[in-house]
Amino acid sequence: ITVLGKRGPWDDLHQAPSISVKLSAIHPRYEAMNRRRAREELAPRIIKLARLAADNNISMTIDAEEADRLAASLDVIELVTGDPSLEGWNGFGMAVQAYQKRAPAVIEWLADLARRTRHRLSVRLVKGAYWDYEIKHAQELGLVDYPVFTRKANTDVSYLACVRQLLATDPDWIYPAFATHNAHTIAAVQHLAG
Repeated sequence: ITVLGKRGPWDDLHQAPSISVKLSAIHPRYEAMNRRRAREELAPRIIKLARLAADNNISMTIDAEEADRLAASLDVIELVTGDPSLEGWNGFGMAVQAYQKRAPAVIEWLADLARRTRHRLSVRLVKGAYWDYEIKHAQELGLVDYPVFTRKANTDVSYLACVRQLLATDPDWIYPAFATHNAHTIAAVQHLAG
């Protein structure tokens, strides 16, 4: 973070380099942690990193992880976003996986969080990275449904629906960012964004 910060200053925070953080890389037992422990042990570490990013005028995104970690991740994100020491810095955000069936609800929750805390949040939309794990894990647990879409076409449709949702959200509160390797999706995002 410090090395990236020394390359500045930048006129636009969203044109500056940024850093992505996996919560599971910050805490060795994140996968087994309950939500209370995530709030108590992870949030202070992430706040410290966020302060460092803010001091160096770069942005920081919390990477998406497996579906069963989402609630704990959102707890941490809420605590970081509401921390008074980060007031005035709009470089914090989260990656949202469109293949998760909860993606539209997560985007809505993030927009509400941004309004409540008066912080503009960056939301990086991705298709998803743990599909095999999610399917196998749901099967092992004997769940009647999966937390992710099981067909690529459904994920693609979800991604475009989430693009529309992000673009329709007040830009004072959400800074949308789009990540994909798919040329058709890139063209669709450009078309939808005008």
